Amino acid sequence: MRVYLGQTRSRELCARLTELGFGEMTARGELFPRREPWAYDNGAFGDWKARRSFDAAAFRTDMRRLHEADVPPDFIVCPDIVAGGLESLDFSLAWTEEIRGDIPLYLAVQDGMRPADVNDYMDEFAGIFVGGTLAWKLQEGETWTGYAHALRIPCHIGRVGTPRRVQWAKRIHADSIDSCLPLWSTPQLLRFVEALSDSAQAELWAARPPEAP
Repeated sequence: MRVYLGQTRSRELCARLTELGFGEMTARGELFPRREPWAYDNGAFGDWKARRSFDAAAFRTDMRRLHEADVPPDFIVCPDIVAGGLESLDFSLAWTEEIRGDIPLYLAVQDGMRPADVNDYMDEFAGIFVGGTLAWKLQEGETWTGYAHALRIPCHIGRVGTPRRVQWAKRIHADSIDSCLPLWSTPQLLRFVEALSDSAQAELWAARPPEAP
């Protein structure tokens, strides 16, 4: 299971995260990434938390700049509406023509969406991104990973930062996860690494404790 954590300015921490094989989830407005591999988050969740509309202008600015990156992102999360159900699907589909290119585009699925709702449109996307509210994500995440794997495409789950959620994501065979939570403090990051274990990662981390994030 591939891991993408948020962006950090700490050079030492960047080096350690790279050593552990953790990529970066680069949010809208944070170009360019400080480590690789990386994926690109469209910023809709931050807008939703701040109770503002999706910043399409900022997203388009980033899309124009992506070609300047030394290494392209593993995927782009197509613009979506958090907890928006079929309205989110329509919103995502409206963006596909504008941002279609060589970089894999993931469809963010949201509260109220079902696999049957997206079946006719999956040729537009290279993967599934499980977004939505936490309660819905935990209830429906396994359905979406199973659906993605039936299509032979990857399934990413957003905001998987606690040990319990990490173990859940591993159990349902998510292909990748992301979170900013483990970077809030060294103890949180240690618990995150231990939950992933893969004992080799935990031992690598414990052998040389990092500076505080």
